Amino acid sequence: MNSFVKASLIAAMMTAPLMADESFGGVGITIYQVNEGVHVAEVIPGTPAAETNLRAGDVITAVDGVSLKGQNIEFSKSKLRGQVNKPLEITYMSNGETYSTVIRRAQITVKDLDNKAVKNWYGNKERVNVQELETYASATENDKQFVAVLSRGNLVKNDVSIASADVNGVYVEKVQTSPKFTKTTPVRKGDAALRLFNRKALSFTVKSKGRVAVTILNADGEQVAKLGLDDAVAGVNTINWNGSQLPSGRYVISIDHNGSVSGANAVLK
Repeated sequence: MNSFVKASLIAAMMTAPLMADESFGGVGITIYQVNEGVHVAEVIPGTPAAETNLRAGDVITAVDGVSLKGQNIEFSKSKLRGQVNKPLEITYMSNGETYSTVIRRAQITVKDLDNKAVKNWYGNKERVNVQELETYASATENDKQFVAVLSRGNLVKNDVSIASADVNGVYVEKVQTSPKFTKTTPVRKGDAALRLFNRKALSFTVKSKGRVAVTILNADGEQVAKLGLDDAVAGVNTINWNGSQLPSGRYVISIDHNGSVSGANAVLK
């Protein structure tokens, strides 16, 4: 895919890479639509997505449980963008495995780097080093952290031509404390499968007897409970627990059965 086509399909980062001064709640990836969902073209450093295991080449198949398969790019973009600092669950495929991670959106700004201003700053240069450009961009946005340069939708790592029509600076709003992100959790069919999750009981099936350890994580990736069953039987097993003090919302359930880990997403009402 050539850079012009990819640039025209950028969605999670921006509506179009040539649009100046756009600000939105996003996760920090560039994407294009494929049949299975959206293909991750770039993960922008310094953004929430860079804190996860998402990589270029991965395919996002669902956001907050809503499938992106067979959808168009505008639909997918609408699911990835949204309220700043609100967590969203992303399900994605990487190297044949399916994973889930929770990301908090950040305030992202994409600005056209004006060529005249940059040339004046650097003495009318036609090309500048990206590190030099970072110095210029950071000096002009005190309340935002400069994280990347894009040229027609592609990350620029070395020298860049400073033509205003194809160079954008990417900024993330500075925050006092960094938001928390979950560890990426496998979500795949394995030895264990979640059947029931409520405030009093958690049920699952396993294919063989053995020891089971269940970890419950909240949307911030914090462990809220650790449950165990030393003598699980093949078939359905139930562990009683007390989740009465936990807030309603989305949780990630990790089930370790004899060293084989399976993951599932669940909602506590």
